[in-house]
This record gives sequence, structure tokens and C-alpha cells, in this order.
Amino acid sequence: MSSYIERANLGKHSRVVAKTCEKYFYRACTLGGVVLTFAHPENTHPPGAPKVPVNELIERYLESLAKERRMSPNTVRGYRSDLDFFRVWLEQNSIAQAEELENLNHTQLRSFWAERRSKGLSAQSMRRGQSALRGLFKFARRHKLIETNTAATMDSPKRQLPLPRALNQDDINLLLNAPDRQTLLGLRDHALLEVLYGSGLRVSEAATLTIDNLDLAAQQARVTGKGNKDRIVPMTPASCQAIQAYLQARNAQMPAQKQNLNLFLNKFGTPLSVRSIARMLDKYSRQLAMMLNITPHQFRHSFATHLLNNGADIRAVQEMLGHESLATTQIYTRISKERLMQTYRLSHPRAGDKNDI
Repeated sequence: MSSYIERANLGKHSRVVAKTCEKYFYRACTLGGVVLTFAHPENTHPPGAPKVPVNELIERYLESLAKERRMSPNTVRGYRSDLDFFRVWLEQNSIAQAEELENLNHTQLRSFWAERRSKGLSAQSMRRGQSALRGLFKFARRHKLIETNTAATMDSPKRQLPLPRALNQDDINLLLNAPDRQTLLGLRDHALLEVLYGSGLRVSEAATLTIDNLDLAAQQARVTGKGNKDRIVPMTPASCQAIQAYLQARNAQMPAQKQNLNLFLNKFGTPLSVRSIARMLDKYSRQLAMMLNITPHQFRHSFATHLLNNGADIRAVQEMLGHESLATTQIYTRISKERLMQTYRLSHPRAGDKNDI
């Protein structure tokens, strides 16, 4: 009966009432010795219908994420990795058909996640994996391969958001000035770093930036973020000047690439990859002997933190970062508050022992 309640288009209060009625109905039937059998109007998998292998189900699900829900390639890759582990575990437990997922219970699913955690899976990766699994079961149920989504009620580990590590202004300036601007690659790297910090782009957004999406006169760029969603981001005058200098040198030294709309190219004329950008940044941090494990995403963290520290409206920062939820942006206010408290403790005569900071 629970499945009928779930499928019915009921409000929250109506579902609570229906669940309560169901509980007492079953109790009354049990006391009266009545055995209940329900005929399902929707046969989830009619007898004689061809079986669907788990491998095929996973591929169809991932294809729907990419084409229907327009999830980013990185997210789909992550889901594929998680579901590959699940597929291997199913094989080890002699489950090869999608219809057999119906027989899995919570204890078995918990044992799967316990096994993965014992091999070093982080809580954050586990949450992503559980999201992939819930989606897979939901997809199977929608296509009438199973009736019960056992994965829907799995407990997820508590989400602990670590504070992003922002670079201070001095470190940012050192990195921005590190590339040798007498060379083409140095001009490219300088322009890339200016864009990462000046516009707060994700590294994947910077890697896929195209010339036709730049409006240097208006100091704006159109970027494609997560879920293939476009947004307009502001650019600093320094970013625009660095891009102009790089493009001028690129056209002179790589004339064959004049029609190439990809902005940041490697020496072979193909777009820079995310990994190439990370290696480039690591090279400059080692060159400066900064002894810091600096990632491209820290430029984005620094962009948001420095804006908020200087009084920017959090809603405006959310829009510039392309965050769907304000809660994601609010993590940067925690950094700003900690900086405020540190200033208070250092400055106020009755704020406590300065040596404790």
C-alpha cells in the first residue's frame, strides 16, 4: 500500500494521514488474522518481458543524465565511477539483471557502503555515490523495472563543509606577476591567472572560454557553467588588457590559429586542459618557493572571499560565481566572519589575550 501512497499526488499533510491510516489498518488486520494480498494495477515487469542487464540499465541512466538532465561531463564521469563499483559488487553477489535490484534490502546496501568506506572512501564521495545510486533506482522504477526504491531512504553521512582556503592579496600578486610576459606562453599564463582571479571562474569554465564570448569593451564574458547554464561575469581592466596582449602575440606567432575561437591554447594549438592549468599553477608556486599546495580553485575562493571582505553583497557574489543555492556562497561569509573576529581580538583592549590568536 505504501507504494500507492507514494505514487499518489498528495500533499504533505495528506501523506501523513494516509500513512497513519495504513499503520492502524494493518494492525487491525493482523489482530483479526486477516491475510492481505493487493493486486497491482501496474505490473512493473510483465511475465515474459525481456530481462534488462544491470550494465544496460546503468548506461541508459547515465545517457539520460547527460542528454535529458544536461549534467556536466565531470558529474557524469563521477557517477559512472560510483556505479562501476556498485556493478562489480552486484556481480560478486550474483545479481546481473536490473529486475533483481528489487530484492536488495537496506542491510545489503549498508554493507556495500561499509565495504567502500573501509577502502578509504571519503564522506563527500560517499554522498555523491549515494546520489548516483538513488538516481539509478529511481530511473529503474520509472521504467517499471522495479517497484520499490530501496536506495531512496539510505542514510547519508553528515555533510561537513571545510572552509575554502583563500590566498591573501600578497600571494595573489606574486602569482599574477610570476609568468614571463616576454614569451607567448607567459602572456597566456598571465591572462589566464588574471581571468581566474578577476572573474572567479571555475577552472573548467576558464579552459572552455571562447573569444566570441568575450566583450572586452564592456569588460564582460559569457561562460558556460555547471548544467550547461550560461551566465555573464564581469572582467577586470587588468584581465582585458592581459587578454588583448596575449591575443596580439598569439596572432603574430601562431597565424594558423587566427580562426581558432578557443581562447587559451597550448603550443600545439589545442585548448588547454584542466590538468594543464593545474600543472601550470603548480609550476609557478614552486618557482616562487611558496611551499603551498595551490589549486586553480583557490583563485575562485580568493575572488569570493576578497569581495565579501570588502563589502560586496552576497547575492551579487552568488550570481557571479554561478551558485544555484545561496547556502553554497554563504560558506565564504564564515571566512569573512573569522577575519572580522580576529581583527576584533587583536584590536579591542578587552577582547582577551592576544597571544591566543
